[in-house]
Amino acid sequence: MIAIPKQHLIIISVATILAGFSLASIINFSDPNNARLSTFELFYLSLALVTLGMTTLIGLVLRQKFMPGHYMLNLRTSFRQGLFLAILTAASLILLSKDLMFWWLELTLILFFAALEALVSLKI
Repeated sequence: MIAIPKQHLIIISVATILAGFSLASIINFSDPNNARLSTFELFYLSLALVTLGMTTLIGLVLRQKFMPGHYMLNLRTSFRQGLFLAILTAASLILLSKDLMFWWLELTLILFFAALEALVSLKI
């Protein structure tokens, strides 16, 4: 396990940049009308990884600014919330691409992830 906080930030940053490059390449070099299923799978995976990395980094930096000294707890919380947001973003865009996105369905997804976060945060 990596024990130096700066190494965590570097690894997450590099992985996010690589996922962003992958996402930009898929957007620029593929035609959605002629793309195979694997192209869409890689698009949504790259999108989720970029969202995960960005929200984890932003959440970690903000938590460290307002609650310094609890680095691993802040990293764990930021990663968990980033994961929930990444899944929500990818699921929302998948539903939108299939014309299955309705306001009540999006609200249900948001409430599900909020309830899941509240349940995990209880520390039972």
